[in-house]
Amino acid sequence: MATVDSLVSLCAFCVARRCEKYDEIRMLPAALKDRILRKKMSCGTVTDSNISQLVHAGTHTLDLQNCVVSDSALKQINCLQLREILLEDCAEITSEGVEVLASRCPCLQVVDLTGCTAVTDSGIQALALHCKSLKVISLSGCIALSDQALLELGTNCRRLYSIYFSGTNVTDQGVIGLATGVCSRSLKELQMARCRNLTDLAVTAVLANCANIRIFNFHGCPLMTGKSREALQNLIGPGKIQQVSWTVY
Repeated sequence: MATVDSLVSLCAFCVARRCEKYDEIRMLPAALKDRILRKKMSCGTVTDSNISQLVHAGTHTLDLQNCVVSDSALKQINCLQLREILLEDCAEITSEGVEVLASRCPCLQVVDLTGCTAVTDSGIQALALHCKSLKVISLSGCIALSDQALLELGTNCRRLYSIYFSGTNVTDQGVIGLATGVCSRSLKELQMARCRNLTDLAVTAVLANCANIRIFNFHGCPLMTGKSREALQNLIGPGKIQQVSWTVY
């Protein structure tokens, strides 16, 4: 069996290197397509032109963070079982593609849009409305977002437990909306470092409403004062916050 498996892996590797030449890949069994897809993702060679050959209705994970893809690729994904998609630093991804993805992949639980600077509030709104099982989302470096993105997540995503929005332009209003929303009890990790518009109000809102928060990062926020540090004093210890990072100016 090991020899057969090795032969299958070798064949998958060879096909992955030249998949653009073989339109018949669409007809392969899902298990073989998954092998080829994993090879292509690890090499960063999934593109707009070949992604439709590789994904199928049962695809669970797409790691495209090393691939050059655009909205065109996202519009070709129609996977009801897709649980995770990683798009870190995919600069050509915009809200147009994210909106289509969200409407066709309602079971998404993990979405990484780190560094996708062209994604706006409408893309996050689509994820919040269509993907009710969303648990983890990274929006760090998404500088086109406003408070509306956090408000949509706070209103719709009750299972959300980890969110990153470091280096964005959100304000206290967005964080307060998130912290008092339907995910207030499920939130365990919140990363909002280097957010120049946040003040102590954002920190106190999280600490007052998110009883299960365990990882909280707000370092590099220039408007924070000693009040944020004081608010943390009673929340550090066994059964409470496990990891916290902050800067007081």
